[in-house]
Amino acid sequence: MEALSGDELRGRNAVLVWDGLGTVQLRYEGAWIKQKSTLTKMVLKKLGHRTIPVEALTGVDLVMPGGTEDPTIRLLLRDRADPLLTVAGGQLDELIDPYRFDFDSDQWLLADYYAQEIRTSIALHQVPPGPADRWLVEPPPAPDRIKGQLVKLALEGSDLVFDYGFGASKAKKSYGDPWRLPLAEVRAVEWAPITNMWGSNGYLRITSTHTPTERPKAVDDPETLITDPLAETDALFFGAKLRSLINW
Repeated sequence: MEALSGDELRGRNAVLVWDGLGTVQLRYEGAWIKQKSTLTKMVLKKLGHRTIPVEALTGVDLVMPGGTEDPTIRLLLRDRADPLLTVAGGQLDELIDPYRFDFDSDQWLLADYYAQEIRTSIALHQVPPGPADRWLVEPPPAPDRIKGQLVKLALEGSDLVFDYGFGASKAKKSYGDPWRLPLAEVRAVEWAPITNMWGSNGYLRITSTHTPTERPKAVDDPETLITDPLAETDALFFGAKLRSLINW
């Protein structure tokens, strides 16, 4: 992990580092241990840190001690600035917001200082409020190959390769087995977690120039990888890596 040099504030779930110029970093040093959700622990542990230039931010929310909410600094990112958030589509807000920094009540003065410093830097950099026109935050490290139920996905050069298992239906393999999809034909990447033991499956779903208007159910969809609990984090990070490689 590349550590950012600057002033540090150690909170309850992360370390906030501000370089004083235009870059903020959140490091999750052991913070994942305190999380109740297994998926949250895995995501934060593998994520390690997030490094965010102020050009990727629309603002900073600050919740001070004394109210009903925990004291918090939340970095607000521009749409399409971070491929991780784009692929998760709001799902990370429900599980764990990687851009949320929780601090203790006696740290309020420093927390307010950092929040104001970052806001001032956003203003000085004249950051537009609209969606970013390029990725401004790096995707997390991810494997080039992942395995889910009935299908394996691999990044091979300029192609995304779908390799289906023996149990896959004819509908699942209707585009070919294996099927090579040029990255230029990918239009969107969407990740969703497993809701619970008895709920809907988690998945990584690709939308391409081949995707029909009415999609088949996941088990028969050639462009959907169904995840199990051990594959969720890798699928999320793989999806972010894939999304960062495709055009707008």
